Amino acid sequence: MKTPHEDREPTEKPPEHVSDNAVASGTGNPPGTERPAGDPRGPGGAPVEGAAPPPRQQEEDGGETTAGKGGRQGFWRGLLETLVILVIAAFVALLLQSFFFKAFMIPSSSMSQTLQIGDRVMVERVSYYFRKPHRGDIIVFRYPPKEPAAMNTRNLFYWPFEQIGETLHLTHRGTTPYVKRVVATEGETVELRKGKLYVNGKKINEKYIVDDGSDFGPVQVPKGMLFAMGDNRPNSRDSRFWGFVPIRSVIGRAVLRWWPLSRFGSPR
Repeated sequence: MKTPHEDREPTEKPPEHVSDNAVASGTGNPPGTERPAGDPRGPGGAPVEGAAPPPRQQEEDGGETTAGKGGRQGFWRGLLETLVILVIAAFVALLLQSFFFKAFMIPSSSMSQTLQIGDRVMVERVSYYFRKPHRGDIIVFRYPPKEPAAMNTRNLFYWPFEQIGETLHLTHRGTTPYVKRVVATEGETVELRKGKLYVNGKKINEKYIVDDGSDFGPVQVPKGMLFAMGDNRPNSRDSRFWGFVPIRSVIGRAVLRWWPLSRFGSPR
C-alpha cells in the first residue's frame, strides 16, 4: 500500500542557467549581461587595469600616430625637395651666365643713340668660341683692356674655372665692362677724316653715329687686336685714346636690348 507521498511523481529541480562566459570557478554574469569576447571590462562593467583596448580603438590610436608621423615626414621631404630645386636652379643660372649669356646695363651715353643710359642688354658668349669679332659687332670687354686681369687665360683646363669665377666676382677683379662697336679688325688700317670712317682707304657708311668732325690715323690694327669706338663720337673715350682692344679681353657680343620694352630688339 502506497503512502500518499509515494503517488507523486518525482519533482526535478530545473538546472541553473550557466552563462557561456562563466569562469571555471562557477562565477558567471547575470542573465542579459553577457559581454562579447575581448571585452576588457570586469564584472559590473568596470574596466580591468592593464587590459588591451578593443581592436577598433587600437586601430584608431594607431591611425592617429601614423598620420602624425606621415605629416612630419611629408613636411621635411617637401622642404628637402625645394632646397634641391633651388640649388639646381642656381647652378644652371651660374653656368648660363658663365658660358652662354650675361646681362649688362649701359652706364653711359658713349653708344647713344644705339644704346641709351639705363638700357639692359643681353650679351652672348658662344659666337666668339668659334670665330673672332667682326667689324660692326657691338662688344662688351674688360677695361683697361691691356691689363693682365682683363685677359682670358690661354690654359684650356683653367679657363672654365676662370669664367665661373668671373660670374662670382672672384676673377678678372679690378676691371670694368665697357661697351663699344668694332670698327676695324686685325690687319686693317683705320682712319678718321673729318669724322668720317675709312678702313683700308675705303669710306664706311655709318648711319648710327653722332659725328664729331675729328681726324685720326691712319693706324694699322695689330694681330689679335680690335679697334673699337662709341657711336656717340663726341662723348666717347675709346681706341682713339687708350689704344687697341685685345680679343682676349672681350666678354661677348650684345645681341638683344630687353629693357626698356618700348625699345626691345636687337641693337644695330
